Amino acid sequence: MRAMYNPTRMKIIETATQKLIKKINTLCPVCYMPGFGITDAKEGLPCEICNFPTRSTLSYLYACQKCNYTKEEKYPKGKKIEDPMYCDYCNP
Repeated sequence: MRAMYNPTRMKIIETATQKLIKKINTLCPVCYMPGFGITDAKEGLPCEICNFPTRSTLSYLYACQKCNYTKEEKYPKGKKIEDPMYCDYCNP
């Protein structure tokens, strides 16, 4: 089967295309330049039991490439604490 007809690859390309369209349609809140999007993710969501930071996402950092405006969005997945299953201290 040719790579361009591979259904798995086609699905991944479709997902990447949808992400690109979403980013192009997101404007910087300061200069209104298209492409305002996630540039980094911070780890450190606290564990439910020991409260130590885990490797799970605590926040996303958004940035504009034109005006360098940045914004941090905490708890992007709606979770404020992480299951101890993902804690390196409680579950090494």
